[in-house]
Amino acid sequence: MLHLTKKQIILALLVINLLFTSGMTFAFWASSISGNSGNNDGLINIGDWGTPIFTPSEFYTFATKTNSLATDNYYIANDIDFTGFTWTYNATNNAVTFRGTLNGNGKTLSNLTITNTSTSYLYNGIFPRLNGATIHDLTLENINTITTLTGTSQRSGLIAGNAWGGTNTLTNITIIDSGSQGNSTNGVGGLIGNVQNSTTILNLNNIKATNLRVFNRSAYVGGLVGRISTSGARVTMNDVDFQGQVYAYTSSGYSGGLIGYTPSGSYFTLNRAIVEATFQNTLVTNATYYLRYSDRYLGGIIGYNAAAAANVKLTDVFFTGSLFNQTNTYRAAVGTVSGRDATQATLLRTYHSYVAYRTATGTVSYTQTGQTGQMATVVSATAMPTSVWWDGFYVNLVAGNTDWMQTPVTGRPYLNRA
Repeated sequence: MLHLTKKQIILALLVINLLFTSGMTFAFWASSISGNSGNNDGLINIGDWGTPIFTPSEFYTFATKTNSLATDNYYIANDIDFTGFTWTYNATNNAVTFRGTLNGNGKTLSNLTITNTSTSYLYNGIFPRLNGATIHDLTLENINTITTLTGTSQRSGLIAGNAWGGTNTLTNITIIDSGSQGNSTNGVGGLIGNVQNSTTILNLNNIKATNLRVFNRSAYVGGLVGRISTSGARVTMNDVDFQGQVYAYTSSGYSGGLIGYTPSGSYFTLNRAIVEATFQNTLVTNATYYLRYSDRYLGGIIGYNAAAAANVKLTDVFFTGSLFNQTNTYRAAVGTVSGRDATQATLLRTYHSYVAYRTATGTVSYTQTGQTGQMATVVSATAMPTSVWWDGFYVNLVAGNTDWMQTPVTGRPYLNRA
């Protein structure tokens, strides 16, 4: 028979208690970090998340890694504030390609400026290029790309200057008070500058942008994607809540609320989107550009659509804002769907309301008068829709994604960020 002293019994009880409480603490922590603090459904082994990133320096090392692999797996462990951090592009890291997975873990990257000072560096963004990358559950706040305005080929996007192969998927991305600045006919976008190569697929899912400003000193600029460059490439956007400004300095700017250019043979699909866009620059304060408007081919969704009607489809889309342009000469070269179209997109339940246009005398009018770009169905020329109209429109949004909610009183839908 085993005989224990009082001291041994007390010690054994303490060990049992320690093991029990430690196990409970870990289980709760693991459950919380996976977003399931109420139960263990879908609990992820923390090892499956890959390498954690804690600091600005660690994130920079990760983003400029020169030998990224498809098996790379990273997650952001906490909010990262880049105040005071210098992000440097050089001959080694200016064209690196991210191929792996970044789990934003619901965290925020904030107060980062990425400056490209060389006309030889063609890609500007957190990642210069993407190829088969997955990025999800990430907030960008006060993130800005700055590019020299003397070059001609500097693509820019907050996430990447270029997507050039594979299937690239960005999901649950929130952008707040940020700006993307570039100088290239190869495209400048809020998230991605250029989509290149015939096999490239870009999926943007559940994207919410507030005060996102996009500037291209050259042509082809879009609120989220600057342009598609290659026949066969595909861009799909599902569930977009966009508020911002899009600007191109050149006379034929091809400025789109969401995408600048869809060329012949390319594919663009947009499902469930509300876009509030203007086409005036306030991002670059140089007197040459400040407060100017994009001048020609302004589109509420697409700057210039040259793809076949069957290749470009918009469903459950609403646009409002301003298509007021820089000069009277080109005042008609705008549209609430596209500013210019070789063929018109296929539209299903696609609308606009309360859109400002330029008149022959340079004043503002909210009435359509001979616009040559593709137009959506007007709900009201001089006011936003009523709450009753929004209720009907909302039905199709929430049926596709339950993150859509409605603003009290006005009824305007928005993507919720809990």
